[in-house]
Amino acid sequence: MFQRYFDAGLAQASYLLACERTRDAVVIDPRRDIDVYVTAASQHQLNIVAAIETHIHADFLSGARELAAAGSRTIAGPGSSLNYPSTEERDEEGLTLGTLTLRFLHTPGHTPEHISIVAEQPGEPARVFTGDTLFVGAVGRPDLLGEALMRQLAGELHESLFCKLLALDDHVEVHPGHGAGSLCGAGIGAEPHSTIGRERLSNPMLKHVNRDEFIAAVLADLPDTPSYFQRMKRSNRDGPPLIGFANGYAGVPAIDVGETADAIRGGAVVIDLRDAEAFCAGHAAGAIHMAFGPKIGYWSGWVLPEGARIVLVAGNAREAAEAGRQLLRVGFDRIEGYIGGGIDAWRAAGLPISRMPQITVQQLRERLGRGEDLAVVDVRTPHEWNDGHVEGATHVPVGDVGTSAATLDAHDAVATICEGGYRSLLAASLLARAGLPNVVNVIGGMTAYRAQSR
Repeated sequence: MFQRYFDAGLAQASYLLACERTRDAVVIDPRRDIDVYVTAASQHQLNIVAAIETHIHADFLSGARELAAAGSRTIAGPGSSLNYPSTEERDEEGLTLGTLTLRFLHTPGHTPEHISIVAEQPGEPARVFTGDTLFVGAVGRPDLLGEALMRQLAGELHESLFCKLLALDDHVEVHPGHGAGSLCGAGIGAEPHSTIGRERLSNPMLKHVNRDEFIAAVLADLPDTPSYFQRMKRSNRDGPPLIGFANGYAGVPAIDVGETADAIRGGAVVIDLRDAEAFCAGHAAGAIHMAFGPKIGYWSGWVLPEGARIVLVAGNAREAAEAGRQLLRVGFDRIEGYIGGGIDAWRAAGLPISRMPQITVQQLRERLGRGEDLAVVDVRTPHEWNDGHVEGATHVPVGDVGTSAATLDAHDAVATICEGGYRSLLAASLLARAGLPNVVNVIGGMTAYRAQSR
């Protein structure tokens, strides 16, 4: 049995493998909400005996400790030094579960303790689970432990790729830990898997056989690094607090407006999951906007402080539960609930409502042409900014907007812009929450701005 589980928001993949004869199973790189694996094991009469960590993850909380609490053991790479019971496997050591054999390769580079796992079973293709060492069309980034170590790790990554993984047969399937959209590597392909032979021929980073050229290439194109990554690494080394996912996920409770108001007075952040039009027409004063979808946990990691208390405005209990699951994956455990009755109940209780003005790119041009004191804040990535931006704009990536509010307060008005409108509305709501009185969002972002320029 072989099953891939993919979290689209974090572009993270985990895997369940089992021996069909013994029914013993392992999970590779489990996410925190382990109920998906427990449910699958129950349905197929499997016994999950181990969680295998390819490395200490930076972008999501591991479910290895949750699985350990449910009776499995944790296997990690050499030098992981996890602060909860685990076994560290050295290079070329193995594990046999009936007809399923696993061989561990020490493949440092993304991190020092990183391992890849070669899995073989009769009647199945040989597979290697490469974690964050080798992706489809890309390789792992070696810089997350800081500049002091990144050149050394980049050299180790070269050796892991060319001396370990590319030494495997061309037909071996490659199953990486991330897909397109992950910040653990640059230019990761969207395909769920590849082969060693295909990567040997088509992966642009594997064209740099020379070690020094490889190091220069891999360090030349590094993605942004969210500040929450270090928090995730610390928590994964210690073992994230146990939630009890093995017994199922209860979702997020509905709370009344009185409880919501109390939570807000206590410092809770309101995340409004409705669409942009509904949010701009009226929302709880101080709420931030993240339209419902797969990226709620991702953006919360970027913009919310560690330990934040959270209240949700959701369309229904299902949306609240999914948003809560995503938040738990990145360590936001203090989810007070979602507002029962939604914004209508909030409004009926006479609680403060705010609105968010939006302007078109034509209106932006007109206001700038009149010489208004309007600060245009571009919240895209440095790469996007360097590819072109509104003349006179200020670059503040969305993850830094909250800490930059004070520097923008001197302007009569602030207009936020991104590529399409999602990040800029999030940024506008963050600035309004910080107390800026005159913030507007630019509809359609730079996509619309460039289109009008043609």
